[in-house]
Amino acid sequence: MMQQRRSHKKSRRGCLNCKKWHTKCDESGPPCSNCILRNAKCEYAWAKGDKASALVEARKSPSSMSSASSNVEEHRLSEPGNLAMKECRRMLELELMHCWSTATYKSLCSVPEDHHYMQFILPQEALRHDFLLNGIFVAAALHRSTMAQEPEARHYFNVAMELYDRASRSFRIHLEKMDPASHHVLYIYSSMTAFINIAFSQCNFSDGGELNTLSTVAVAFDLLNGSANIAQTDFQRLLDSPVPIRAYLNYGLASAITLHPDSQTALSRLEELNELYHSSRYQGTTSRDELSVASTSFSDTVSATSATPCETAIGLLKHCFAEEQRAVLRGFCFIFPGGAGPDFTIAVKASDPMALLILMHWTVLIDRAGEEFWWARNLGKRLAIGIWRAMQLVPPKFPSPVLLTPEWGESISWVLEQLQLPEFPHA
Repeated sequence: MMQQRRSHKKSRRGCLNCKKWHTKCDESGPPCSNCILRNAKCEYAWAKGDKASALVEARKSPSSMSSASSNVEEHRLSEPGNLAMKECRRMLELELMHCWSTATYKSLCSVPEDHHYMQFILPQEALRHDFLLNGIFVAAALHRSTMAQEPEARHYFNVAMELYDRASRSFRIHLEKMDPASHHVLYIYSSMTAFINIAFSQCNFSDGGELNTLSTVAVAFDLLNGSANIAQTDFQRLLDSPVPIRAYLNYGLASAITLHPDSQTALSRLEELNELYHSSRYQGTTSRDELSVASTSFSDTVSATSATPCETAIGLLKHCFAEEQRAVLRGFCFIFPGGAGPDFTIAVKASDPMALLILMHWTVLIDRAGEEFWWARNLGKRLAIGIWRAMQLVPPKFPSPVLLTPEWGESISWVLEQLQLPEFPHA
């Protein structure tokens, strides 16, 4: 009698990269979540008919799919052969929660009030929100991956990839039905995803070099802009939530701090270059097409307001340098992506030279913060090199004579000096 074929529980419609990486694919692509995180080209070996049927399946109701998936999972784990696997998974989750509550959470704390919230309140909230629980596991798994050796490090990395897929799908479902009870939890998770995204690039198994680091940071900008949007939907409720935002406000801003002369000179030069850059570039232009840098929204901002997105970004950058010097709000520089605004993010993605030069100055603060935050270790240097390569490889859409001035070169040299780099590599 012919032996019955054993059921196959792995992804059958996964992309080619996930098959190569031996990682479970969420089949949502192209691109799938794994390829997005690794900045890899996502390809499937589907026939057209197969892909069409897969898309039909993908359009089914998220809630019904989640319920059906949960029932199937419970049935599978109740099978005698999978009880050991379930127990092993529980032990892994206990290990990751222990890692979070003893070490990982500290890397997301800025003020003393954060510690109680991150160490105790957040895990309690995670017991009621699966996306947050998986987000905690992801952060801890990536932390473990950066500390371990092969093959253990790769194991933690793959665990993080799988759990991040689960968390992302659940987060999107909950975001659509956000209510007062889940508002602050959705805000915190959306903020965490920006740092998780950067943490993935810290592991040795992420593809690409410095240019991909720039792309990763651009994605982090988008994620933090999304987090800011969630906060703005009901900021008063967020203030009244367990999130210690009032503590930040009580510390005030370091605007009264007198910057070190070296930093003050560099930022003043940056302001002057920005003013010259935009005046030389847009003087006498009347066509909206000529004002376009990356998209209509960015050109609208430039032409409709006196304060360009770059001016806003420089103003926030000055606050970041002042706060770094005051040393009260730990890691304050990481608010820059969300505070600079979506229009500045658009300019960065379009490789606008002025936006890239501002971002290059931000890498100085990131490099200093990397000594305290494991997920930002060496990020400043890698990001600065990525920005430099983008400047060389992507010619400006509207060349400005400011790029040829000695002051432009002096600004780049100052960044090199602060990062202790002898010179930027050739593109």
